[in-house]
Amino acid sequence: MKSCIVVYDGINILSFAKIYDIFARCGIEFVVVGFRCDAADEIGIKLPMHTSSESLYGYDIVAIPGGKGAEIWADDGIFLSWMKSSAESKYIISLDNGDKILDGANLNGHKFNSDEAMIEWIKNKA
Repeated sequence: MKSCIVVYDGINILSFAKIYDIFARCGIEFVVVGFRCDAADEIGIKLPMHTSSESLYGYDIVAIPGGKGAEIWADDGIFLSWMKSSAESKYIISLDNGDKILDGANLNGHKFNSDEAMIEWIKNKA
């Protein structure tokens, strides 16, 4: 499965790390993608990623971690257009308040408030 974790300015590094860990433990290969090449977490740490400003089309799983920036990006039309390019993905998932971005882009996806629930869901789907 072709999978990605979306990063953005203001992402919560712990939310990101939970998804990263879940994917790794479940044997899901993934890349880390961002709309811009300089995304930083809530305290300013830059995250390594592939810049993917063209499209999220073609990913089977698109994962959106939470963070303070989620509410800001949930109102950014250009970012949301980019997120909407994932609409054909088999699974779009969010953790914590990453669901703000999911809702802002009007994407149908699975919203998780705990990493345990996400692990169980992935074990049954992936």
